[in-house]
Amino acid sequence: MPAPLNMCKYADMSARSGEVIAVVHSKGGAGKTSLTFNLAHAVADTGARVLVIDLDTQLGQRAFLGDASHDDPTSDVGAVLTGSCQPDAAIMPGIYPNLDVMAAEEQSVDVAWRQLYTSDGRRLLAGLFDHVRSAYDVILVDTPGHQSPSLGAVLNASDGVLIPMPPEAGPVAELPTILNAVADSAAGYGRPAVYGIVRTRVWGNSIYRRVAEDQIRTIAGEFGVPLFRNKVPEDAKFGEAHLVGMPVGAYHPRARSAVAYRYIAYELIDRRGWPFEIPGDV
Repeated sequence: MPAPLNMCKYADMSARSGEVIAVVHSKGGAGKTSLTFNLAHAVADTGARVLVIDLDTQLGQRAFLGDASHDDPTSDVGAVLTGSCQPDAAIMPGIYPNLDVMAAEEQSVDVAWRQLYTSDGRRLLAGLFDHVRSAYDVILVDTPGHQSPSLGAVLNASDGVLIPMPPEAGPVAELPTILNAVADSAAGYGRPAVYGIVRTRVWGNSIYRRVAEDQIRTIAGEFGVPLFRNKVPEDAKFGEAHLVGMPVGAYHPRARSAVAYRYIAYELIDRRGWPFEIPGDV
């Protein structure tokens, strides 16, 4: 059983701006998209106003949109970042209670991603983040699984970073690269901070997994960044939820992976001092 967390008892959050959190990993398939939406759903379930922004050029968040799937290049995040659409027009409200999505259309977001190399593109991205901070408590940003100057633009404009980390050789080997990129941004812009490494797709108790987890802990210690106590197991319900396009917390709230995401949401709330209620018996 995870260690108890304190009940959050703070003033109303309307007096402060929301936080933009980029979910990053420079290795494709590390679980950014799953972490982004499942954690967004878990945080929204505590009463926070949450927005997911899909900046992944592979349009990962589409898997969770179901009938609301987005194909309009004139009112997506790409159109916002090229200056042809206002942010509010690109937001798809009420995907789940308290959870909205700014979706992406393939061609549009690809153009926008390349534009982030330019000063105008970076200005529009910073303007987008500033705008949504005034309307949401938490903004989770799904990013592409590769390194580029455009990813640097996202880091420079974000408040914090979450890093999904399955205990697998490829993602673990890339962890220092990610942490160095965040450190470079923080040195030049004063942000983002690493809010934590979330261990995902954890299963079994093999020597391979234990070695991988030892490596993750060692690298995290060397860089002085926190690990979340809770880990997301790879269970059948998680796979089923992804297949039907739902967060596992909505598909099967009692699944081990759903419970893990709730605890990770509670950890994040507790660490950040956010004023969202978490159960007193957690």
